[in-house]
Amino acid sequence: MFGLALLVVVAALGKGVMQSRAAAPPQLRDHYEWTEAGLAGHALYRSLGCHNCHRALGVGEIGHAPVLDGTGTRRTRDWLKRYFENPLQLVPGSAHDGHLGPDFRALAADERRLLAEFLFGLKAGPASPNYPRPPGAAVSGADMRRSEWAATR
Repeated sequence: MFGLALLVVVAALGKGVMQSRAAAPPQLRDHYEWTEAGLAGHALYRSLGCHNCHRALGVGEIGHAPVLDGTGTRRTRDWLKRYFENPLQLVPGSAHDGHLGPDFRALAADERRLLAEFLFGLKAGPASPNYPRPPGAAVSGADMRRSEWAATR
């Protein structure tokens, strides 16, 4: 009799644990929405050497230039197209004036469109560190430490 009662209790506990795990699906991190134009844009991104300064798809340098993962969540396709047409107009002081990075204005219109499609396909979910945070939103402890450190420099 005691064995049967113990079996029922263990089964009930197991069911509760399984239901609590199933109740909260994992939150989405970085993901990629591929189109043919986006894939061609990725090939162009690699051939231009953008990965030497930027990080995208989890590959490339960190610290030299912005991480591009999540760009398609933070920016609209139209904004990206306008940026590639004239980076300095949208981001004054951009390195893409031909001195540090390629001057996007010198690229063919189709090349600029392909790069915009590639970046628009780089999405970030709420669990990603690349997910956009609204102004005034709480920041993590690591972000706070970085900003405090930067303030001392």
